[in-house]
Amino acid sequence: MGWHDVRASFATRFALLRMTKTVDCSKARHGEERPSGRVANHARHVGALAAALVVTACSPPPAALTPEQVMALAPADTRLAGLYETSCKACHAMPGNLAPQVHDRAAWDPRWKQGEQVMLDHTIQGFNAMPAGGQCASCTSDDFKALIRFMAGREDSAN
Repeated sequence: MGWHDVRASFATRFALLRMTKTVDCSKARHGEERPSGRVANHARHVGALAAALVVTACSPPPAALTPEQVMALAPADTRLAGLYETSCKACHAMPGNLAPQVHDRAAWDPRWKQGEQVMLDHTIQGFNAMPAGGQCASCTSDDFKALIRFMAGREDSAN
């Protein structure tokens, strides 16, 4: 028991043990402190490892979309969905080419970090294997921005 009939946490008990006991190295037992200040079973590392496991367990990596799911994706706006269907989808929903796939955050994040204006410029002027205007003659700058946000999986915000 800890103070005021409240159970002491492991960290508290461990700290109290470290403050009150020094043990001969030859007789150090599991969890006891050595004269050097080190704990015999590396209990300090166990706490850090446990915290790291809790953090990683709480945030699983997003599951990759199947090719069927990628092909079924489309912007909510019907006009944008039509533009996407006739121009963007040919490259951005077909695996195996260099175009970043729709909603593939791992592929889009480095591009997004360059800024939305850079991506817009690359779309309008063409970049690497991407044709100028993304082969969309009827797209406006606002259409391109919305399509980029959709493909990058960032429709809800401009960030």
